[in-house]
Amino acid sequence: MDFKSRLIEYLQLTQEDSARLSREPSFDNIPRIDDEPSVKKAINLIRQNMEDRKKIIVYGDYDTDGVMATSIIMRCFHKLHYSASFYLPTRYQDGYGLTMDNARKIADKGYSLVILVDNGVSCLDAVSFLLSRGIQTIVIDHHDLPASLPPATSIVHDQLLKYGQYPVSAGFLCFLFSVAWLGEVDDYLLTLAAISLIGDLMPIKGHNSEAVRLALRNIRANKYPEIMTMTEKSRIDETVLGMEIIPQINAVGRIVEDHTINRLVHYFADLDFKNKLPVAAFMRQTNETRKTLTAEASAKIVLDPLASANVVVANLKEGLNGLLANRLLGQNGLPTIVFSPANSDPDCYVGSLRCKDGFDVMGALDALSSYAVRYGGHPRAAGVTIKKKDYAIFREEFLRYVAINKGKGEKEREPMEIFLHECTMDSFRIIREFGPYGMDYKEPRFALRNIPVDSLQYSMKSGCLLTPLPGGARLIGFKFHKEDFADIQRTDFVVRFGLNEFRGKITLDIIAEKE
Repeated sequence: MDFKSRLIEYLQLTQEDSARLSREPSFDNIPRIDDEPSVKKAINLIRQNMEDRKKIIVYGDYDTDGVMATSIIMRCFHKLHYSASFYLPTRYQDGYGLTMDNARKIADKGYSLVILVDNGVSCLDAVSFLLSRGIQTIVIDHHDLPASLPPATSIVHDQLLKYGQYPVSAGFLCFLFSVAWLGEVDDYLLTLAAISLIGDLMPIKGHNSEAVRLALRNIRANKYPEIMTMTEKSRIDETVLGMEIIPQINAVGRIVEDHTINRLVHYFADLDFKNKLPVAAFMRQTNETRKTLTAEASAKIVLDPLASANVVVANLKEGLNGLLANRLLGQNGLPTIVFSPANSDPDCYVGSLRCKDGFDVMGALDALSSYAVRYGGHPRAAGVTIKKKDYAIFREEFLRYVAINKGKGEKEREPMEIFLHECTMDSFRIIREFGPYGMDYKEPRFALRNIPVDSLQYSMKSGCLLTPLPGGARLIGFKFHKEDFADIQRTDFVVRFGLNEFRGKITLDIIAEKE
């Protein structure tokens, strides 16, 4: 069986899936929401307020999805030459969602319409208050529906719309809303929506996959300066978006405590790129600060080699807990919780949980819910707030739960076998043909077996694995050194494919990873 056929089988693609991914992407393959009653009602409300020259505000969230959703709606207002306002709350001063304090400020400033994006379905009290003041609200949200919905004039929600087979981001919903509102497909807004899908860890399947494929094509064709300025790479795929661009957006909401985050909406929403370069520099520098703080915190933590999981308290901003948890998870693969003092309550810790396939963190939190002030998330990533006084017992019970239940969930797939003669650019193109990859549709990993140790070469500068392969590729491994193979004659590697771009030249790297 040739490489392509084996890859299709490994990715568990149906004949229909394979055919769809082999075709050029098209917006015709993405269902629209133009005819939905809630969408029509919301658009009519916006148009009426615009016609009456009323004050309108878009209220978003501080993560990538919230920034993209807010930017999409604001870009629509810019295109229609209407002066609407917007507000992104801060994690540290406002917290998530429309708060009562901010609802009062909105009412006092004379707004007639509030558009809540990436929040709203859980803001029952705040929306009820706005209604009592004669202020109408539109909610465009994708978070879990509560038992009681707020009395918004219109709620646009993927579950209420019964939209698609897979959950979507708020940014994607806002894009679909923009198509109905503007009567056209704006490729730039679709690109922002795709960034929100990746940033909010939505499954890259079905309509989500098609949207990301379209966005990558748009970026290649249009070279949007807002995107290209955020990376030195000329070739952008979902990995560049996920590993380089989205972290810069998220870093601002994770670190900055004031309202500087609102600059990001100007960056992505304003029609003119003029004056945007300082914002790009600000995001880049904030992300570098984020990296430094996370690395310093990680260096101070000593993990217990005998524990069933990693449970630690770090002197770190709560917005960085998830990043540190991911770093510690990478050290030993164990389910990880990182706690830090809660900014809003000195008696509480805020924790972020991360795990690999094979363990369900939400199942663990459900079992330990009696210790939680609040919690939420999905099977591989979640957040929890606990009282400081309960930390010791929570840690003990979590470690016990992991020891009993680890490995009962979905197992991580074994890598697909590959041969040295298949480590070529042609194979890379085949891998890309079946992308984009992401949540619930992982980029394939490969097993290179029985490689002679005496054929391996190393970088003179760093001593890391750096071996030229037939066909122009190279086998690299930043965590492998010559001494790792001192007592063996042959070895196996788990690898992934990646492109290296340097001074305009693109080469293929076969990147060896340690398990």
